[in-house]
Amino acid sequence: MKSFKGYLIESALNLALPPDVRSAIIDAGGKIYQVGGAVRDEMLGKVSKDLDLLVVGVELKDLAKTLTRFGKTNLVGKAFGIIKFKPKGSDEDIDISIPRIDSKSTGKGHKDFEVKLGKGITLQQDQLRRDFWMNAMARDIETGEIHDIGKKGQTDIDNQQIRVIGERAFKEDPLRMLRAIQFAARFDFTIEPDTMKQIKKNVNLIK
Repeated sequence: MKSFKGYLIESALNLALPPDVRSAIIDAGGKIYQVGGAVRDEMLGKVSKDLDLLVVGVELKDLAKTLTRFGKTNLVGKAFGIIKFKPKGSDEDIDISIPRIDSKSTGKGHKDFEVKLGKGITLQQDQLRRDFWMNAMARDIETGEIHDIGKKGQTDIDNQQIRVIGERAFKEDPLRMLRAIQFAARFDFTIEPDTMKQIKKNVNLIK
């Protein structure tokens, strides 16, 4: 199978998650969304190398059991609700996750979070734990519908700005401040004024 990297969203999705795999997930009670960079890049008219998928409505162990019928699964990201899935005939892993809620960091490393997982967590709850509004959009792979809370992601892309989600975002993960700068440079966007104030206020948290 050809690598899905460099393909547009539909081609990438069909290569990485064939229709029979999607049907099995849906039959198990799951709803599948593309999330993160792929949706953002589609809005920007760019080809994306990201193909992060979110499955709402199933427990992690049940999703892994379903996927194992169609390829190799790796639960290295189990603590964060992430499965690495390599479809039969493919030489690339894709990340498939279930919704999660990140609580306050419990240690010095940015990965030390209290994480809540489960099929009871909604798409919107997962969106709200992300870093910036432009990265919080989700695309229903069956209908193509874009789920964008208050159209804030689309607004920020239209205004070419980076805007953080929530007042605690940088305290929970200080690396998000560096990500804001990286995205601004990468897309030639500005950092929204209130977001910049929060960066200046919390910059001492970057060690």
